[in-house]
Amino acid sequence: MKPLKINPEYQTLVPRPIDEEYKSLELDIIEKKGATEPIKINKKDEILDGHTRFEICSKHALHFDTQIMDFQSVLDEKIYIIETNLKRRHLTDYQKIEMAKPLEGLIAEKAGQRQLAGTLSSNEDKGRTGELTAKAIGVSKATYERGKKVRDEGTEEERKKALSKKYAVNSAYRDLMKRQRQEALTVQGVPPLPEGEYDVIYVDPPWDYDFKLRGAPDEHYPVMSDQKICDLQIPSAENAILFLWATNPRIESALKVLKAWGFTYKTNMVWVKDKIGTGYYFRGQHELLFVASKGDISPPFESVRKSSVLYANRKEHSKKPEEVYTIIEDYYPNGKYLELFSRNKREGWMMWGFELE
Repeated sequence: MKPLKINPEYQTLVPRPIDEEYKSLELDIIEKKGATEPIKINKKDEILDGHTRFEICSKHALHFDTQIMDFQSVLDEKIYIIETNLKRRHLTDYQKIEMAKPLEGLIAEKAGQRQLAGTLSSNEDKGRTGELTAKAIGVSKATYERGKKVRDEGTEEERKKALSKKYAVNSAYRDLMKRQRQEALTVQGVPPLPEGEYDVIYVDPPWDYDFKLRGAPDEHYPVMSDQKICDLQIPSAENAILFLWATNPRIESALKVLKAWGFTYKTNMVWVKDKIGTGYYFRGQHELLFVASKGDISPPFESVRKSSVLYANRKEHSKKPEEVYTIIEDYYPNGKYLELFSRNKREGWMMWGFELE
């Protein structure tokens, strides 16, 4: 048998096994008097897969077989080396994503070669690197993209959390997104409120919570303390009506906020959702829309008054029923409308928020 060659670049494409893994493999090979799986080599007798088995067999003068792998290019050999090791080793999703970092560049390079050869268009390749990398390492594209963000942008604590157990990537990703949103709010500050005065104001405050539950708001958008919301100088007219959403754990907060803004509580409407959510004592299936006023503003005409209960489907996180806009417009058809903490636009309304589309 020809002596096998070690290509240093190939050897460093994958991390060396930790001591526990190495010792376990060494004992297995010694017990079986040699490697049961052949060492994969290329036509130049360079080891592609099996560096550790080759090292152990050489140290103990044990038998091993070889198998020649025929690849078209060095690039293909590198991709094979990483993919094979990722599939063989018992790794968590995040460990696979960490090990896949060099693979991303190789797959992108391979796609570039296909484009030059005319077998793949730039449109076909767009976004394919992540999809192909995820498939190669055996995780979903969503898990790969989230883990990659933790790997590349996470703190040491967030990366440690991702490593802590098999399915910890999503949890670490949520922590990272919370941190980045709050950092962005701290750096950029609260955007200036609209100029002028508005007599119909609709608000869905970004409440913060003492206890973090699954699907907590700060996983989706920046949150604010009760005091910071109270301190906002709302551009309300002398005579104005306020529609303010309050979750059950934040009823006291909502009353505090509307009072700080100069409004007096009048009544509320209940939104009953089609799906149950999380909760502290009861799993929430409804939210309250408080109505408050300041100065001299009349209730809506009796002919347009709606039921105090609104049945509407729950959609994406914190998305409120579109029907509420229609209700407000029917109640005050000539109003000057302002929505605070909005994430969408509506004709005839002034919208203000951190994440306007």
